[in-house]
Amino acid sequence: MGPANTTPNLRELVGKLTLEEKVSLLSGVDWWRTARIERDGVFVPQLKTSDGPNGARGESYVSGVRAACFPSECNLGSTFDTELLYKVGQELAEETKSKSANVLLAPTMNVVRSPLGGRNHETYGEDPFLLGALGSACVNAGIQSRGVGATPKHYVANEAEDQRRTLDVQVSEAALREVYLYPFQLVMKNCDPWCFMTSYNRVQGEFVGASKHLIADVLRKEWGFKGMVISDWAGTYSCAEPVNAGMDLEMPGPSVQRGAKLLSAIADGKVTEETVTESALRVLELVARAGKWQDPTESPEREAIGNTVRDELICQAAAEGMVLLKNESSILPLTPSDRIAVIGQHASTLTMHGGGSARIFGFKGVTPVEGLQSAGFQLDYAPGVPVYNALPMPEPAVVSSSVEVPDPDAPVECKWYNSKEAGQDYLRTSYLKRPEYMIKESWPTDLNEVDYSTELSFIITPTTTGEHLIGVTTTGEADLFVDGQHVYHREQEMDLIFESYVFHKPALTKHTTYPMNAGQSYRITLHTKGTSPNAISKLRSSQLGSMTLLQGSSVRFFEAYSIPSRIAEAAALAASASTAVIFVGKNDEFESEGFDQASYSLPCSQPDLIDAVARANPRTVVVNFSGSPVDMPFADPSTPARPTPAAILQAWFPGQEAGHAIARVLAGTVNPCGRLASTFPMRIEDTPCYGNFPVGADGVLRYEEGRFVGYRHYDRPGAPKPRFPFGFGLSYTTFDIVGAGFERGKDTIESEADVLALIVKVKNTGSRPGKEVVQIYVAPPAEQVEAGRPVKELKGFVKVEVRAGEISEAKIPLDKYGFSFWDERTSQWRTWPGTYQVLIGTCSAKASPHSVKVLILGSFTWAS
Repeated sequence: MGPANTTPNLRELVGKLTLEEKVSLLSGVDWWRTARIERDGVFVPQLKTSDGPNGARGESYVSGVRAACFPSECNLGSTFDTELLYKVGQELAEETKSKSANVLLAPTMNVVRSPLGGRNHETYGEDPFLLGALGSACVNAGIQSRGVGATPKHYVANEAEDQRRTLDVQVSEAALREVYLYPFQLVMKNCDPWCFMTSYNRVQGEFVGASKHLIADVLRKEWGFKGMVISDWAGTYSCAEPVNAGMDLEMPGPSVQRGAKLLSAIADGKVTEETVTESALRVLELVARAGKWQDPTESPEREAIGNTVRDELICQAAAEGMVLLKNESSILPLTPSDRIAVIGQHASTLTMHGGGSARIFGFKGVTPVEGLQSAGFQLDYAPGVPVYNALPMPEPAVVSSSVEVPDPDAPVECKWYNSKEAGQDYLRTSYLKRPEYMIKESWPTDLNEVDYSTELSFIITPTTTGEHLIGVTTTGEADLFVDGQHVYHREQEMDLIFESYVFHKPALTKHTTYPMNAGQSYRITLHTKGTSPNAISKLRSSQLGSMTLLQGSSVRFFEAYSIPSRIAEAAALAASASTAVIFVGKNDEFESEGFDQASYSLPCSQPDLIDAVARANPRTVVVNFSGSPVDMPFADPSTPARPTPAAILQAWFPGQEAGHAIARVLAGTVNPCGRLASTFPMRIEDTPCYGNFPVGADGVLRYEEGRFVGYRHYDRPGAPKPRFPFGFGLSYTTFDIVGAGFERGKDTIESEADVLALIVKVKNTGSRPGKEVVQIYVAPPAEQVEAGRPVKELKGFVKVEVRAGEISEAKIPLDKYGFSFWDERTSQWRTWPGTYQVLIGTCSAKASPHSVKVLILGSFTWAS
C-alpha cells in the first residue's frame, strides 16, 4: 500500500492485520521506536519517542546531537505558575520535533516523599494538587497543543529508586488515592493525555504494569482514559498479565515478553485475540494522532541552535523557580559596582540537571561565573572544595592527542578489537571528544558480543604538581597505563544492573594516584575487556526486565588538591571582598535515576567551606544547587561563636541558562518569586517516612505515614518544625492580602456540580514590582481531622504580578475535589457535610491572614 496522505479507517486497518502483525505493534523494535508494517494493502508508519522531562535528548545517552536543556521539574514546581508551564510545554514539544520524535516521555508526576529520593529532581514537588495542576498545564496547553504526545509518568507510587524493579509499595487505599494517584487523576480530569507510562514497582504485591485494578479499572474505567499505556523501559516482567491489564506497548525493543511468547499465550488461551486487537488499535490511534500517515518519514535529528524566544523562556523559568530562603539585612540584591568573591566548584562548572533519563547533552550552558560577568559584576574566583561522587572526566584543556587525529576536537583515540586481548584481531578506530565510550542502544553488527576489547589513548598535561587522581569506570575488566607503565588493574565489577554505566558511575569508578608535574605531558592508555559472561549471567538472574546491559568505559582524572588549603584560599578571598557568593550543592552524580541518595547533608566538605567563608565575611550569600531539599544548618541565626551566611538562594537544577538566571536574581533584575514545592526539614529524622525510606532488605517499601506526606505531616500537633516550610519564599518587596471573598457571595456547595469562585486581592506594599503566590488551603471540620484527615490541604494557587503600591485581583476556582476524601469503606470519593475553612495565605506554615467559610450541604459520592 505504501505511505498515504490521509489517515485510514483504523478499525478497518486493524482488521486487515494478521495476528503476528498486531502482536508486533505491542512492542518496540528498538530503543525508541514502534513497529512499521508495510505490505500490499497495509501500511502502518513508525513512531519515535524521546526522553524528557527537562528537554528532548534524542536517541543517545552518551553522544549524538546537542539539545536545549530546560530547568528541571523541581525548579518548575517552585514557580507555582501554570501559565509558565504552558509555555515550557510548548517549547518542549518543538524540541521533541527537532529530534524527529512524536512522543515525549514527560512530565514526571511522582510525589517527593523523602528528601533522599534519587529522582526528586524530575518532579514538581510534594503536593499532589500542585503536581496535578502543573502537570495538566504542561500536557494539554503545553506539549500536546503543538502536536506532540505527552506521557505522564510513572504511574504509580514510583517514589524510590533503590530496588525499583522489585520493591513492593505497601500503602493504604486512602493514601494511594489522595496522594499518589491524585496527580494523575487531575491530569485526566483536566486533559486528554495521549499516553501514560507505568512504573517499575509493585503496589500491594502486584506489578503496576500488570495490574488490572490500576490500569483497566482505575485508569481506563473510572477515569475514562482511551489512549496508550506504555511500559517504563524494561518494565515488562511477564507476557500475559500486562497485556490483559491493558498495558499496550512493551519498551524497549526487540521484544522480550511479547512476540513469540505472546503468540503462544494466545494459542494457549491465556490472552484473547480481541484483547490484542484492542491494544493494537490504541497503538494505531497514537500513530494517527501524531499525523504519521500524513508524514511517515523520520528526518535526521537536528542539533539545537540558539533560539532567542526559547532561551529567554528557559532563563525566565529558571529565575522564577529559584527560592530566596534567607536575606538578613537585605544584603540582596547585590550592587554590580561591588567587587565580589565568587567561591565554589558549582560557580565555574555546569549543574543544569539531575542524572538518569533527565540527562541532556546541552548545546550550551552558562556557568554562574559567566552569568555574573555578563551582568556586569566584577569578581574574583576561588574553586573551593572539589565536589564529585565519581571522579570526574578530565577537563578538555588538559587533554590532547597522542597521535595524529582527523579532528582536533576529538583527541582521544579508541581502537576496537574482536578479541579479549587489546592488540589482537583489530576491528576499527574511532576518535572521541573525551576518553569515554559506551555501546549504545543497539549492539554494533561488526563487534563480538563477548570477546571484544578496546584501547583508549590520549595525552594529559596537568597544570599542577602532585599526586593526581586517575580513575577507571568500566562494566568490564581494565588495565591502566601511564607512559607504558602499568599502574592500575580494575577487576570485573560483579554487582551490576542494566543501566550501571548510565546511572551508577560512582559505584563503577575506582581510582589510583600517580605523581605528575605541572606542564609535563603523560600518555594515558586504558585497555578494557567486554563484560564477563559470569557478570552478565548474575545480572540476568538477579534483575527483572528486558534491557540489555549497557557497556562502557572511561578514564577519569582530577589534579592534586588539599581540602584545608582550598578552604583557606576561599576564606582569604572572601575576607578581601565586600560580598562573598559561595556556590554549593549536589549534581547529577548525587541525584539520579537508579539509586536513592545516601545523605541529607551537602557532600564533600562543603559545610566546612560555608562556615569558613561566613566567618571571613559576614556578607556571605549561599547559592545551592540541588534537586531535593538538603540540610542547611547554616540557615540558622548567626551567633558570635558561629557566624552564618546572611542570604541563601535555592537554585535547584536550572537548565542551560543557569548563570544568567542566577545573575538576574542576585542583581534584582528578577524579583525572587519562587516558593518551595517541597518542605526542608531540620533533620532527616523529622521526615514523615523516616524509618520507611529507603527500601529495606525485605524489598517492601511501607508508606506508613499514609496521607501525611510533606507539610501535612508538619501540620500535625506535636510534629517537628521544618527549617523551611512548603510554600515558603522571600522577595525583595512585601505583599499583603487585603481582601478575599466568593464571587457573588456564593459560599455554599449544594451539589457535586457546583464550582465556587474565590476572589483574592493582593497589594504590593513595598518599593519594587514583584510576583506573589497566593496559596489556598482547605481545612475540614474538626471531627474529620480527628478521624484522620490532614489539618489542611492545598486546593488552589495562583501567581499574581503586582506593581509597587498597587493591588491585583485573582480568581481561584474550588469544586467538589477541594472538599473531598477517599472513603475506604465504600471505595469512592466523598464530601462530608459541614463547614470548611478556606485559608488564604502565602506559605503552608504561616497564619493565614484571611479565611472564608464554605458550607457543604450534602454528602456527595463519585468514582472519578
